[in-house]
Amino acid sequence: MALYLLFTCLSFGVPNSISETYYRTFGSKWVFSGVLFAAASFAVAPLLNHTSESYQFLAFFIVAGIFFVAASPAFRDEFEGKVHTGAALILCFATIAWLILTAGVPYIAIAGVLVGIIRRREFIFWLELGLLANLYKEIFVLLF
Repeated sequence: MALYLLFTCLSFGVPNSISETYYRTFGSKWVFSGVLFAAASFAVAPLLNHTSESYQFLAFFIVAGIFFVAASPAFRDEFEGKVHTGAALILCFATIAWLILTAGVPYIAIAGVLVGIIRRREFIFWLELGLLANLYKEIFVLLF
């Protein structure tokens, strides 16, 4: 996912959100969904295995949120947009809650918000990037 975002940002500039990269990909709309499906697939086992049972439902919401965003990438479409937005919001709030319960203060996510405040037009992108970077960093820490 990091390589996909880096390549997209270098090729087309920083988007308003990660989901906007769906419309910027190189003639292949499936790339966005494929990257998200892969990211969720790699996260599902570590998230579910290393999360306390008392809030394991958050891990499920995180993975389901990524899958639903990947399955409905065309957020500008009326119906898909509702599914996409709902899944993205669930993913956002579940990730924040999981990070706080698992790791304490989500510093990378906070850094993303601060960059987003400076670069207001891209606020959502930096928020999403901070949350996902923090999430995958914590998954890496849990595994090793």
